[in-house]
Amino acid sequence: MKLLAMLLLWAACAWAQETPIAVSPDGGRYYGALREGKFNGRGRLEWDNGARYEGGFENGLYHGRGRLTTADGRAYSGEFEKGQFHGRGRYEAPSGEVWEGDFEKGELTGHGTYSRPDGMRYRGEFVKWRFHGEGTLTHADGSKQAGQWQYGRLLNDPAAREAGRSVETALFAQRQLLDAALAGIAPGRRGIIDLYLLAVAGDGTQEVFRREVEYVRSQFDGRYGTRGRSIALVNSRHTYGTAPMATVSSLQEALKAIAARMDRDEDILFLFLTSHGTAEHELKLQQNHMALRDLPARELAELLKASGIRWKVIVVSACYSGGFIDAVKDDSTLVITAARHDRTSFGCADENDFTYFGKAFFKDALPGSRSFEEAFRKAEALLAAREKKELPKEQPSAPQMHSGAGIAQHLKRWWNSVPGT
Repeated sequence: MKLLAMLLLWAACAWAQETPIAVSPDGGRYYGALREGKFNGRGRLEWDNGARYEGGFENGLYHGRGRLTTADGRAYSGEFEKGQFHGRGRYEAPSGEVWEGDFEKGELTGHGTYSRPDGMRYRGEFVKWRFHGEGTLTHADGSKQAGQWQYGRLLNDPAAREAGRSVETALFAQRQLLDAALAGIAPGRRGIIDLYLLAVAGDGTQEVFRREVEYVRSQFDGRYGTRGRSIALVNSRHTYGTAPMATVSSLQEALKAIAARMDRDEDILFLFLTSHGTAEHELKLQQNHMALRDLPARELAELLKASGIRWKVIVVSACYSGGFIDAVKDDSTLVITAARHDRTSFGCADENDFTYFGKAFFKDALPGSRSFEEAFRKAEALLAAREKKELPKEQPSAPQMHSGAGIAQHLKRWWNSVPGT
């Protein structure tokens, strides 16, 4: 007993003197009490990237009351159980959004509130972070929606019905919008390797994908000569009446139109797809108030084969996107993905301008690179450093690249023809 008391006193003194008494497997410095070699009682963990937890521990896991702050500015204060948010708590996002209420196994499930910096506020019941059950949503302008919610939607909501009618009206314009976009594709030029861009923003429920596609199209039109040879298919709450939507059918038509205009012996298609991805290796195609069919990797491969386009660079930015490689790879194709086939990617948030991969590859790496392969290697290193700093407890996304020998040589010839590179 005397020895135990002395050890506990020594641990308390060490914590007070800011000397860590243990280091967690992911490099966190621990200050606090130990029992049988595990964190137990009150303590503190700190990481070099600024992440921090202070509160209760049990058998090495967060337990009881505490506060967790991540490297990217997220914070949770409240009750933990076996390392997860569990009980009453408050979760704050870097965007200024706040969730407060009853948490269960890491998710807000029960009664609570949600608020945004613009003044929007919801009070009621939740299931896994989404409005579900009785609740009232107060908008920034003071208008309210009250009643029974189901997974984020108000049942029998007049506003939703009106939005549905607006979308239905916009659908009449889709045929004209797509036809106009396809008709504007310039033909290939004999003896010159032209690059064609087809950029697809798949999930319209989060604007980050639209912003990413708009940036890439502007970048390629201005830097890589795709002006007049670029098409964007976009799902967004802002563009369904002004831009062609991203569907399996519109993608198929766009590929056919590009194939008909390009010189298939020399021109190159750069296909950029950004969206959420599934563990079954499907790219999510979603538009607000619509049910769209997702795009499986094998179907993308079939569409590309049917188009007859030979030279291709395919960039898929989505969770589990590495699962697209085996389906589409061949000697005349360079494939780049944001994650391994069994890993998630990061940065998909409505308020973001880029996903983590999109920023690393297109914004940070590509402008100073002499090839897409070089840009990938730079982006790979940038992503690894960012994820280690901001997401130390997450599995790295592990972006992937596969290049056929034929496309590698053909891209060198094209790159040498790009002015200023």
